[in-house]
Amino acid sequence: MRILPGVLKELLKHVPTVLFEAVEWSVLASELPKLSRRIIQKEGYSELFAKLSSYLSPFHIELVTQMDKQFEPEDKKLAAERILALYFAQLFSPHGLFLDLGPSHLEMSGTDLKFSPSGIWTKFNPAFSDGITDIYDGFYNDDDKLFHQGLIKSGLSSHKWPQKDRDELAQLFKSHFGASATGEMTFDLDTFKQSFFKVADFLLKKKVMISTDFLYLGISLVTMYSSLEKTKASVNVKKIYLDVKKHLDSKP
Repeated sequence: MRILPGVLKELLKHVPTVLFEAVEWSVLASELPKLSRRIIQKEGYSELFAKLSSYLSPFHIELVTQMDKQFEPEDKKLAAERILALYFAQLFSPHGLFLDLGPSHLEMSGTDLKFSPSGIWTKFNPAFSDGITDIYDGFYNDDDKLFHQGLIKSGLSSHKWPQKDRDELAQLFKSHFGASATGEMTFDLDTFKQSFFKVADFLLKKKVMISTDFLYLGISLVTMYSSLEKTKASVNVKKIYLDVKKHLDSKP
């Protein structure tokens, strides 16, 4: 942790420290110069900002360079739905994604969510991206085979493991998603951290060397949760996910 840039340390403070024992440090070390350039010099920021501005527009999300006021939405349910749409749409973006979805970067304007991204962004490895897509598709479409396939594709599980270990990790991830497949749910950061810790602890016990992509996903998730917790809204996550995927899958 000591070698990480200060801004990144702040974002990672809610990510279980046990996860850092399973990270590929040589890979993370090679990422640091790139991260520093993105944080300090805003390398690649303008290009990604322009691409995501167009990409996110259909989801009522407007990218802006600064916030006019604090994140105190009047319609908290709509704000929560827009935040989830931002997370899911970015997750499947072919361009890359801005990682910090914390409340200091968000503001509601009418029915639109304004998003002022920081310089921290990434573009997932294609195999990891495909795996995460399969995990979410499998979970929200009740397809266990696809769900397990996603865990393996993303490097979090293995065909070589005993079936009981693969099933245990799958159940930990499903518990991590909470009640989002069966109805409306609210978001609590502490509950998220506890379930994330269980996943990280299991990966460490199985000696899984996770990629930096998983750490970046963790940043996106934990900052999203901090914003959703602030709304205190109850939302149908499955519907939002399926609506986002339907729109993206219908694009030529």
